[in-house]
Amino acid sequence: MKKFLALIVLVSVIFVSGCESTTSPVDSEDLDVSTEPLVIKEFNEQDVSVSVFNNNSAQAIDTVSVSSFDPFTIVGSSSQVNIPAGKRASVSFRVMAPSFGGVENTSILILSYASGIDEEGKPVIRTKAVPVQTVVLPDAKLQFVGFAESIDKLRAAPPVSTWETEKGENVTVKFSAKNHGQTTITGGSMYVLVDIENKLIGDNASINITEAMAKGGTSYTWGVKLPVLNDAPNGETDVYVNLMQGDYLIDSQTLVLKVKL
Repeated sequence: MKKFLALIVLVSVIFVSGCESTTSPVDSEDLDVSTEPLVIKEFNEQDVSVSVFNNNSAQAIDTVSVSSFDPFTIVGSSSQVNIPAGKRASVSFRVMAPSFGGVENTSILILSYASGIDEEGKPVIRTKAVPVQTVVLPDAKLQFVGFAESIDKLRAAPPVSTWETEKGENVTVKFSAKNHGQTTITGGSMYVLVDIENKLIGDNASINITEAMAKGGTSYTWGVKLPVLNDAPNGETDVYVNLMQGDYLIDSQTLVLKVKL
């Protein structure tokens, strides 16, 4: 009897060791992945968070991370999280943007995760491709921003950040732009929008930056004239000087306009 039991145990050990059990991995279609559009200046770094919902009702996914995000460079390592079945978690990572000239409107983020067991008893590594809306802007900044006496005297005195005027008068705001990035900015691709916050005092005006700017290059000093309304209330308002590319804000400075009683 003892010999018979020993034989059964031996056969069982051989059977178990020779046939590993397998588990099917969670399909990438079971993952609901979302992230906010990425807007970043060229060669700048920014933190990104990706929300991952494991829609599978039975299995967890492990070591979920971002493995690539071309043409962006992942700086350091992506965080790794384990997500139980039917749960949501966030994966964070930091990217550095490439040159603004060669980036499409959509970039592909590759998410990797471990799920299931193969015939050798090892975790199965799967990936999911996620399209992300991406915008890379030139690394340009405003400089020499402030009020000036008039359009004809933009260089007569240093700019000032606060200006006092009377109702019905015109005020002049001057500025220039500088390319702090690595890629040449073509002429006419940026503009400056000068906007009076209190619309009862005045409105806005814009002007194109017509000069191309290579690395370290600057534009001319430009000026815009803003009429103050004849029936404007007295007091003060912020005046926003915004460097724009399309609908995207590249840089901004704030001035203060005071209207006399």
